[in-house]
Amino acid sequence: METGLGIDSRFALSDDDQRTIGREAAELGYTSLWTPIGSTREPFDICATWYRSSGLPTGIAVAPVSEWPIDKLTAAAGETIERTDGTFTLGVGAGRTTDAPIRLMREAIDALRVRLTGAAIYLAALGPQMLRLAGERYDGAALNWCSARQVRWSREHVAAGARAAGRDPFRVRIHEYIRVCIDEDEEAARLAFATMVLTYALARPGADKTKGYRGHFARMGFDAVLTDLEARRAAGAADHELARIFPVELLRSVGYWGRPEGAREAFLRLASDLDIAVVRPVPARRNDLAAVRVAALACAPKS
Repeated sequence: METGLGIDSRFALSDDDQRTIGREAAELGYTSLWTPIGSTREPFDICATWYRSSGLPTGIAVAPVSEWPIDKLTAAAGETIERTDGTFTLGVGAGRTTDAPIRLMREAIDALRVRLTGAAIYLAALGPQMLRLAGERYDGAALNWCSARQVRWSREHVAAGARAAGRDPFRVRIHEYIRVCIDEDEEAARLAFATMVLTYALARPGADKTKGYRGHFARMGFDAVLTDLEARRAAGAADHELARIFPVELLRSVGYWGRPEGAREAFLRLASDLDIAVVRPVPARRNDLAAVRVAALACAPKS
């Protein structure tokens, strides 16, 4: 298993900070650096900055094609591939598309293969059909918010898709962000982590609870818990109130919060069946370079 480090825009970091992160990640034994994407090209520039300062492969996981048209995406990715000497990985997903998302991502990989020849391209996948598609057509499956058991289930579906397409399942890499919220104040870390999970796990009013992340968490056995929280929210409970009562069992099954001691052990437990496990720090009381350093050190391969 390879261990990557993933940093997002919740951290307020200068260009010098980003270069420092790259250098220190390499020194700590991380093998890659990752960031999610927003509405601008900045994440692509960050990947190039990291590569120049560290020499490590970088990647974006993931760019939603519902928000990034293929022409715009391939232009930015192609430039980044050149700036990183071909070591950049592009992750893509259906995003908020609800109309035939499997067909959309079949068409996306066809277009991307033509325009990004030889590039590594991963598919954001949660449900069985998308996981099988990752195995059939993509270089990797980018998971998110998975328990260790769900990773194994996901790998089985990716492998089934690969075998059906005559591909070697072991050539399709299983990638996941594993979020960690490291702070000496364990309660602050727990609340920050729970608030983060809330933004993914609870269904928006009127949304189909079998789809997207809501369906994903239900497949992991948390439907009843989330239904209760959604009812409380509908009755007027604020997110900070829901975070305080968010079940510890669910939180511990998909990430880690607390002091630095024990973080690496928890991370490895969740990462056991991954090919690329990415430490994704979540800010608690601080969102500066020092907070990134604490998390990176706590989970580092060479710590």
